[in-house]
Amino acid sequence: MSVMAASAEFGDVPAAQTALRRRIAWVCRAIRLAAVLWVAWLVVEMAWSWWDTDRARYADGLGRALGADLTGLSQAQIDGMFVMNAGVLACDAVVAYFLWRLFGTYLLGRIFTVDAAVWMHRVGLAGLVAMASGVVFRKLALLILTRHAEVPAATLWSFQAVLPSDLLWIIFCLFVVAVAQIFKAAAELADDHAKIV
Repeated sequence: MSVMAASAEFGDVPAAQTALRRRIAWVCRAIRLAAVLWVAWLVVEMAWSWWDTDRARYADGLGRALGADLTGLSQAQIDGMFVMNAGVLACDAVVAYFLWRLFGTYLLGRIFTVDAAVWMHRVGLAGLVAMASGVVFRKLALLILTRHAEVPAATLWSFQAVLPSDLLWIIFCLFVVAVAQIFKAAAELADDHAKIV
């Protein structure tokens, strides 16, 4: 536990720390709310898409994109795709939970602390896992939705493998992991310094 965390627990928060917490409180609350709304939005969007899927129209659109005839797409294939999507949604929910905990830690006044850095590190790693699960989902969903049709393997493996936005998310998540490591090292250094003084 860092010095600032110990101070926050005993109500002896330095004035600068209290002022910072007051300045960022609204942002922390807004991010926590946004994380919850994001997951709720994903759940509603997935449920709506599943309920409102027109198989013929879906097969036609995907078939045109792939240059293949996907007539005969079954409801079981669509259901399989949505069940897999629920796994991706679970990964997204973990990211939201870690964001909730990180910004809750900030609201408690533990800003430049080891525990805050650990939560930040978890956010970055969970973001990488969620992004990777999205890439895997896209590929597996494509295989499920085309298993009844004659689609060249090269088309299946090259179609939407990794998008440019995926690279942006990887960079962002790695940035969060790196900053978390820097914050953790700084908090540990401050703890060591406080023990000496």
